[in-house]
Amino acid sequence: MSNNSISTYKFKPFEFTVLKENLEPPQRSLVRPVRRVVGNDAIFLFSEFKDRTNDAPGQRMSSPMHQIWKYSLDLGEWKVINCKNFPQELVTSCNRATLSGNIIIMYRSIGVTSGGIWSNRMYLGNLANEYKGNGMIFVNIKECGDFLLPVYILGVVMDGQYIYSIGNTYGNKNEMDVHRFDLSTKKWELLYKSVRERIVLEPRYQHEVVFYKSKIYIFAGKGGGNHPAVALNIFYDFSKIHMFDVDTKQWQLLSAKPDHRVPEPGYPIDRCFLACVQCPEKANLVYICGGLDYYLPLKDFWRIDFDTLQWEKLTQWIMPRPVYLHSTAISPSGRMYCYGGIVSENYIDYRNRSRSTNTLSSGWIKIPKLKDICWEAMIYYFKEQMFKSTDECLKKIGIPQEYYERIIEARRIC
Repeated sequence: MSNNSISTYKFKPFEFTVLKENLEPPQRSLVRPVRRVVGNDAIFLFSEFKDRTNDAPGQRMSSPMHQIWKYSLDLGEWKVINCKNFPQELVTSCNRATLSGNIIIMYRSIGVTSGGIWSNRMYLGNLANEYKGNGMIFVNIKECGDFLLPVYILGVVMDGQYIYSIGNTYGNKNEMDVHRFDLSTKKWELLYKSVRERIVLEPRYQHEVVFYKSKIYIFAGKGGGNHPAVALNIFYDFSKIHMFDVDTKQWQLLSAKPDHRVPEPGYPIDRCFLACVQCPEKANLVYICGGLDYYLPLKDFWRIDFDTLQWEKLTQWIMPRPVYLHSTAISPSGRMYCYGGIVSENYIDYRNRSRSTNTLSSGWIKIPKLKDICWEAMIYYFKEQMFKSTDECLKKIGIPQEYYERIIEARRIC
């Protein structure tokens, strides 16, 4: 390509675009929606797929394979993390994961193990060890305190040294118990026990959970437990938001404010299987996108301010395609990433769920610092040259230490 044909970099905030897809076509159709995606300077996801290379026609397909993938935000490539002792309980099912520094936490992994026993454990893995001889090693945390029953946890959020679980499913029953796990003491504490006689929050599932100023907010979701909503398949709307005060250990029902600039009712359409992120620098701002409105996938964006409980539809933002069961993450500088899910432009036919995707898209939800914009421009113009340059050359041209280290780290994926 000649220099005359090089396009000009333009910073594009509040615009969601699809990033390069780089999985080979044979793999692409085998990747299932990820369990969870978490992000820092890179994106990590836990994925499941079936290796059909040795499957003969008419034979039963191979067992699912589970891997942790890493996506370099600078290089724009995926890599499987070296992990040689992946816990069997996580192979069966891992329904929640989060990231704290270099520590990836996988918890409430449940499912019927080979012995027919329900598992209910938590594991820690240090990503800093991924390039060492044995790779990343998972360690099972020895828990104590008010143990959770071996159940499927419906909502999890992390704040500092604490992990909160909100809601669980056991068999065909949903409950809205609140537990807290202290990573420093390895102890569980029951903060709230659901009692049928004093129901404040109806049991639900597929809800979103956000932590802000010692309070846990949940919204959306589908009816659960023994409530009649189960039979009616009722979705909880966004006009009311339940809030759990960690200090008083009490639930409150709060009324949210509609966006009067858009047609009534001024709230997001009732939905489930949506995704949300919390702004790193302004934690009062939470963004939701996509989801499923009974039978219709969605691609809209909304934002709520938990200081004012004001909803706002971000009309300038739309997803590249309607999607649900997708996973999201946000970088410290404020760039949101969306991976996978099930896409469709039309009403869902539940007899055919083969529309899963491995697309990764992203967009800035805020104006970042000037250094972040400059680095994005550097990657746009000189990515190939920088990644091919020697360490000495990178230092000589004056690349800041922060970004120098990012290049060195990203090279390991090559």
